[in-house]
Amino acid sequence: MTVSAWLKKAKKLLETFEYEISIKNGSKKMTMAQATTLNELQHEIGSHHGIKQVTYKEGAQTLVEMIAMVEAGRKTPPLTAG
Repeated sequence: MTVSAWLKKAKKLLETFEYEISIKNGSKKMTMAQATTLNELQHEIGSHHGIKQVTYKEGAQTLVEMIAMVEAGRKTPPLTAG
């Protein structure tokens, strides 16, 4: 997966999580589909945690950290440039 494709997917998921937090759902567990997408993003950067339904707040925090690493170029392999 390219860096730009990964960032697009991650930022879209983060936007969803931030919306859920804004409507007071931050402590609720994310859907299984969202957990699967988060796991796919983790897998693409070599971070293997397994699929877990965490809260929207926890998911958002994880995504912010992962996006920062990718934007800093620390996860370019295994992601490809572009």
